[in-house]
Amino acid sequence: MLDNKGQIRIIEAFLAVSVMFSALIFTTPMSSPPSLEKQANLKKLGSQILINLDHNGTLGKLIADGNWSALRQTMDLSLPQGALYSLTVYNENMQRVNPQEISNTNQLGQQAVMIQYLCVTPGSDTRFFTLRLLLGWLK
Repeated sequence: MLDNKGQIRIIEAFLAVSVMFSALIFTTPMSSPPSLEKQANLKKLGSQILINLDHNGTLGKLIADGNWSALRQTMDLSLPQGALYSLTVYNENMQRVNPQEISNTNQLGQQAVMIQYLCVTPGSDTRFFTLRLLLGWLK
């Protein structure tokens, strides 16, 4: 009978150590590397927004008019909450066209993706622009 008490104490100690070790593992913050799936979804989101804005000519018209504040407002409304972006517009010679920032952040972080999009202005004076959209999530 006395022999069983020792075995029970050993099992009890083993369970106590297991519980403490498990609690330590689950409470330690783990940083995961940037997920390729998250980046792919972010790229799809950015591409879809640019396509939707360009579909009805809004994007080309805002660029042709140089209406950068309206373009920024349109981007702010189009993106979901928590999305960070920086948009730069280049002409045919890859010279920056927008004199002011079209952005809602200064830092995008490591998980930012770049979407490059070709836009054509509507009308008889057709011009081509390359848009570079850097997109990330607020941490």
